[in-house]
Order: sequence, then C-alpha cells, then structure tokens
Amino acid sequence: MPKRLINCIVYLRGFMLIFLFLGVGKVISAQLPIVFPGSIIGLMLLFLGLTTRLIKIDWVHASANFTLKYMVILFIPLAVGLLNYFDLLLENWVVILFSTFFSSFLIMFSVGHLFQFLNKKVKK
Repeated sequence: MPKRLINCIVYLRGFMLIFLFLGVGKVISAQLPIVFPGSIIGLMLLFLGLTTRLIKIDWVHASANFTLKYMVILFIPLAVGLLNYFDLLLENWVVILFSTFFSSFLIMFSVGHLFQFLNKKVKK
C-alpha cells in the first residue's frame, strides 16, 4: 500500500474516533436534565477510553497533533469578533487585566500547593 494512503487512513481513523466520542457526548448531553456541553462529555469519555486503554493512543495521536497544530486558525473569528467590542474592552481593561492575572496566580498557587501536598503523601 502506498505510504500516502496509509497516512490518510491513519488520520481518518483518528478523526472518526474523535468525532464518534463528540457525537456520543452530544447525545448524552441532550438526554441530561441539566445543560452541560456535549463536547466536554465527549472529551471525558475519550480520556476514559485512553486511560483504560480501550483506545490506543496511536489511533488518535496523528489526528490530535494535526488539530493542535492548526488550532490557532480557529481563534481568528473570535479575535475579529472582539473588535466589535473594542470600546467596551478599553473601558474595562483594568478589571480584565486584574482578573486575568489574579485568577492565573490563584490557579498556579492552588495547583502548586496541591502538588506539594500529594507529593508528600506519595513519599511517605
């Protein structure tokens, strides 16, 4: 089989698995009595499949890397959409900057202390 055809099959298999889990997550989300994003449910199911080794990481690795490589393109519409609210962003830039840095610091602080706490338990 030509190498190009094999690569296409590998990418197709990975994307099919990712979209399968996305679809299952959307179906589960539609059945839930609360509003919860189906993409998050699908991502958690894919994570469970990978950690339990029901799905081999080689099956989705190439497709996931391809998606991550070109993910920046997906943020262009968001950035263009922000230009509609440029005046609102200028009015509230201090609050936005403060909340961004404060929340980032709080997350780093919490994760650091949690890691140290769990690391002490493992060493004992």
